[in-house]
Amino acid sequence: MSTAVGAAAVLGAAPAAFADKIDDAATKLSEASYPFLKEIDWTSPVYGSLPNANPVKVLALINKALVMGASMDSAALKKGVLAHASAIGHVDSKGMIPLPDYTAINAAIGHIVASVPKNQVIDVFNAAGDVVRKEEVGAYMKSLVNSGDAEAAYKAFWEFKDVVAAAQR
Repeated sequence: MSTAVGAAAVLGAAPAAFADKIDDAATKLSEASYPFLKEIDWTSPVYGSLPNANPVKVLALINKALVMGASMDSAALKKGVLAHASAIGHVDSKGMIPLPDYTAINAAIGHIVASVPKNQVIDVFNAAGDVVRKEEVGAYMKSLVNSGDAEAAYKAFWEFKDVVAAAQR
């Protein structure tokens, strides 16, 4: 067995022949959004803070995320943790990860989200909207990158979301 095949087995990666709709959608999302991702300054301190965030609303978001986390399929969660751990080992000096790691993370997140009840995902989404306001943050963040790449990433994300939702329990 080759090293790559062994590593894939350990990390829980499915060979392409066994990929499912979420994996396929994660590949499409990753390829469409990677140009946008590469434009982000991942070393910026803006990603380490929540400007103007209300602490009570942050706690409400954390609570909803913990409730959702308790419902997650443990095998899917483990794959997600391992995908993130692998990616951390490949972060470059700009804070960027390689496309294959990004794709593995997106696939893992898709399977994790599909393993929880839809209402819990919506609860987290709504609570996050109370913490990070699109009108306060979205336009500013979009101004830092190529608008076309941001739009392509946004469109691809919503297509991915639809595939995950269709697989959701």
